[in-house]
Amino acid sequence: MNLRLLLPCFFLHSKSCFTFRNFQNFIMNKSNCSRVVLPQRIHTNVFKNVIVRQISTCYQLLQDKTEKSLCLTKGDESYFDFKELECNSSAEQRMGHFMALMCEAFKLSEEEAEDIVECYPFLWKEFFHKSFTHLKSMGLVKTTFMQYPWLISMSPEEIDSKLQIVSTSFPDMGDVNTCACLFKYPNEKIDMLISNWKKEAVEFEQPSKFHFLAHALKVPIGKIMNQLETKSFLLSLSYSRIQEGVNICLDAGVQREDVLNDLWVLRNRPIKIRNRIETLLQSKIPVKPWVLRARIQSFKTYIEEYWEEKQDMEYDNNLSSYLMTRLKCELSVVERMMKVFPNLQRATIRKVKPNIDYLLVGKKSSFSNTAMLKKLKHRWLTSSLFIVKCIDPGLVIMTPRILCQKLDTVKDRIEILETTGIQYSSLWMVGRSQREFDDFVKRWKTK
Repeated sequence: MNLRLLLPCFFLHSKSCFTFRNFQNFIMNKSNCSRVVLPQRIHTNVFKNVIVRQISTCYQLLQDKTEKSLCLTKGDESYFDFKELECNSSAEQRMGHFMALMCEAFKLSEEEAEDIVECYPFLWKEFFHKSFTHLKSMGLVKTTFMQYPWLISMSPEEIDSKLQIVSTSFPDMGDVNTCACLFKYPNEKIDMLISNWKKEAVEFEQPSKFHFLAHALKVPIGKIMNQLETKSFLLSLSYSRIQEGVNICLDAGVQREDVLNDLWVLRNRPIKIRNRIETLLQSKIPVKPWVLRARIQSFKTYIEEYWEEKQDMEYDNNLSSYLMTRLKCELSVVERMMKVFPNLQRATIRKVKPNIDYLLVGKKSSFSNTAMLKKLKHRWLTSSLFIVKCIDPGLVIMTPRILCQKLDTVKDRIEILETTGIQYSSLWMVGRSQREFDDFVKRWKTK
């Protein structure tokens, strides 16, 4: 017997006369390992029950460890190092043991295990050892475990009870990888949800609204159920509402994959979806789910930008041709710009057009400092507005990075340069980081 497991009882030796000599008189009957023989003189001691209870507990733990060590080997998938479970292990050791269990049971990398510990900082204190082997035997795959790592905080009995409720009503959802998203709810709520799904599906062909989604979008039902982790509104949304919304989108030519990736569109009323589809079809604009659920202002802006981009299609949607026309330069110049700043190759006309319009067409800014107005050479006063001369295309060609920056950033920085009175013959400082731009302005002010 491991003496270290029985050490807690020696703390009572000063009052119970339970000395090491008495401890040596303990006899473990090999024919009956469940019985521990105690000396007679301890029977009348007031601490007898405490000592017996601690010895029995320690002995049972040792017996469990012995049985597991006989049945499991390090080559076995269900083998775990029980030495790490000693009561005197530090928090770091227990957390390291928890990460090792995850890596061994579900073939996780060290980075993936660290991500789980970071997202669920208390999971290593709440998990069940038996749940690892139980979930593994049930066929839980790595991707499902990565999505629902909190499953190991449930006992095997609790997992089985939840799975039994689901599989009884929907046998095709009896796989733990399919219905794991429901396990975060109590058994009573799972039973209530499934009962409601069956009631509202009586008048429809499919057994539930999730079966309808899987059939309409032509995907396995497991893919639909996994959406519930981030789209819990599907739990309470009615069958008829989901069916009507999906049919409207598919009839309008929306791709099934787009609907699956953006099920948020089903939260909108069917009449709103139908009206927006009519507007888009009349404007000959492709229908996308995010456009159907966007706010009214974003919806209008999308239509305007689409037609602006449509007008730019005269350049065959070729960014190089567009830049050649707007900057009045040769193709070799545009190629040199893309070589200097490779991100320009991946930009679109819609991305660079607002910046080019602002830089080349003209900028308006207001000034309250009359002394600053005298320092600027080019100025025309229109009420309280000061209109600045357009920037030469050559400056834009020298600094291609400025075309891919946010328009608000470009506006703010050029306005700072002009209000500060900084004369610039290049836009290189506008395309730098915020720290570098601030340092440039500070150095100029100190001159």
